[in-house]
Amino acid sequence: MSQRIAIIGAGVGGLATAARLAHDGHAVEVFEKLPECGGRNHLLEDAGFKFDMGPSFVLMPDFFEEVFSYCGKNLKDYLDLKILNISYNIFYPDGQSLTVHKDSGQTKNALEEIESGSSGFYNKFLEETARIYKLVRPLLYKCFTPKAAINPVYWPLLFKIRPFGSYWGLVKKFFKTDKLRYAFTFEAMFMGVSPYQAPAFYSIITYTDHVQKIAHPMGGMYKIPLALEKLAKGFGARFHYNAEVSNISANGLVKLSVNGQDQFFDKVVINADYAYAQENLLHRSIPDYKYSCSVYLLYLGLKKKVSQVAHHNLFFAQNLNKNLDGIFKNGLTSDDFSFYLHAPTVTDSSLAPKDKDIFYILVPVPNLLLAKEEFIKSEELIRKSVFSKINKMLGINLEDLIEVEHRFYPEDFIKRYNIKYGATFGLAHNLMQSAFFRPPNVDSKSKNIYFVGASTQPGGGLPVVIASSRIVADLINKV
Repeated sequence: MSQRIAIIGAGVGGLATAARLAHDGHAVEVFEKLPECGGRNHLLEDAGFKFDMGPSFVLMPDFFEEVFSYCGKNLKDYLDLKILNISYNIFYPDGQSLTVHKDSGQTKNALEEIESGSSGFYNKFLEETARIYKLVRPLLYKCFTPKAAINPVYWPLLFKIRPFGSYWGLVKKFFKTDKLRYAFTFEAMFMGVSPYQAPAFYSIITYTDHVQKIAHPMGGMYKIPLALEKLAKGFGARFHYNAEVSNISANGLVKLSVNGQDQFFDKVVINADYAYAQENLLHRSIPDYKYSCSVYLLYLGLKKKVSQVAHHNLFFAQNLNKNLDGIFKNGLTSDDFSFYLHAPTVTDSSLAPKDKDIFYILVPVPNLLLAKEEFIKSEELIRKSVFSKINKMLGINLEDLIEVEHRFYPEDFIKRYNIKYGATFGLAHNLMQSAFFRPPNVDSKSKNIYFVGASTQPGGGLPVVIASSRIVADLINKV
């Protein structure tokens, strides 16, 4: 039966849900407080440079294909995904580097240069993570409640996916050196959590980037929300931008206050930050959740090309253990940071003027709940340290190459996206906030309210958020 459904937020989760539900015959209206779609998957343009401001890589392309096939469409008609020949470079503080290739044989050769015998253990690691992935993947399309955890049906599975071991602990079984252990666990930081705290089953992320490889949408990451918006509009979904929702109440119909005007719907899907939505839109108290880290972002348009970088690059701190503790435990910054450098113009020249480059630099930092001091007091120290490492490793003077510079702070995640504590990746992905214990996709108090996005089940990251849109669509269509 067709229903009138509102979607709050035009992030990737909201857009994918809008496309599915509109395809299924529902009357869908999307309300977004910003003037454009995308949420954190946003675009900044300046002087011919096109900066993707949020997500910077595509993993699990089959999850992207699924949302289009659900709607009877072909992904290739909307997005041009290119698999990278070099997945990423890792730069170690002692000057050594590791290149992960599309070709696994080349990757094994690179691993052997750091740790003799590691290529054999690499095969065994991928076998183990493949086993976990096959068990976990079907769960990414299911909504669980805490009661499901005590269902005996799931008990054997719980032990098979290593929920009680850590990401770090799993990798430690296969590799002897911390260099490779960090190389196979850094993905945890892209979920905003320490590899020491993330459950071992999150190693499926490492599996996907080594086996399914890493892709780039030609034209930039912003092509993803644009494609989903086009898909949704094609089935009649209506979009309202500069339309801020300030209140949601459900008593039979769901009432939204949009720019001060009341509107009524049969159901609502909330793609806003989960903690923000509970407190500020539904006016409820929330549990003492654990939150992900925040990030400090630099968007640099460079005057010329830099040949020494890959599309994706990681620079590790001298003392990565101390760096992780500062971010996730102590709320402290120092002069020794790990960071990520995204240079999309290595693959996609359309994102910058001719013969120029883009550097997007992401530095994980404590969220604003944990931080011991205002970020502004640490900013120049961080920027100087980051530039110093880049200059040393690449043999350049980055400061002299900058034509355009923009910065994005932890506080901006609150101002622009309503993300509590500026926790970039939403609720942390620890054991007690994963799977059965992560907020479910349907509201416990009102069956007319649903949630989609990084802080709900199944979790964060573009492909997993897209999976959450399938969960919501299935829940609504079953009613």
